Amino acid sequence: MINGPLAFSFFTLVHAAIALLALRYVGELPAAALCLFLVEAVTAFDNAVTVAGNRLGINARAERLNRARFFLHAVCIGLLVPVYTAIGITLTDTGSWQPVLVTLGWVVTLGICIYGYAVQYRGTRLIMPVNYYGCLRYAQSVNEHSRHPGYDYSEVELAARGHMPFASIVTTLVGLLVGLLLGVYGDFWVLFITTALMFLAGGFPLRTWGPFATSCLEVVFSGGLLYSLAIAAQG
Repeated sequence: MINGPLAFSFFTLVHAAIALLALRYVGELPAAALCLFLVEAVTAFDNAVTVAGNRLGINARAERLNRARFFLHAVCIGLLVPVYTAIGITLTDTGSWQPVLVTLGWVVTLGICIYGYAVQYRGTRLIMPVNYYGCLRYAQSVNEHSRHPGYDYSEVELAARGHMPFASIVTTLVGLLVGLLLGVYGDFWVLFITTALMFLAGGFPLRTWGPFATSCLEVVFSGGLLYSLAIAAQG
């Protein structure tokens, strides 16, 4: 059996550490380092809220913190695009295309952030408490494996279905493209491999082991981004 409180405490610490380590490269690649810091800080917050769920209990405060999770993920995940862009540009010879690629990266980032807030977050209306590997967490849907024993679900809640995280999907697809180009033209495949693993995690089953395996791969993914940023900063 997976010990949820212990596992997600570990994930919180790892992502917080990666966030702080990213700041080491502010001098060389300021935008990329700050963006990675923000995304990793959001991921650490996400796991911390999960860990604190049992202590918080089912109440308005817990719901507000969980809604903050949805908001931060939807709005901030697009900030990974400047990270990918900076690493790709630094480790390949883009020449006169560099200003265009930087501008394009920020335009894509802005678009993802606006979509994340206006559609993905604003479209998340109903959330409910669930049992998440022994932790109390709020989610958009519930199934027989994630029912929380201390909560009486309404028919509406039982029928609810979660929305696709398109902001995350588009960001990952952009990362795959940049990682592939970096591998072909820069002979550096770490970024592509770790991003591909994260993309494949989206196909894991939502029940039983799927979400936990995704969290594990999220650590690998974040570590790959930090490593790639460090290599780019040296270049």
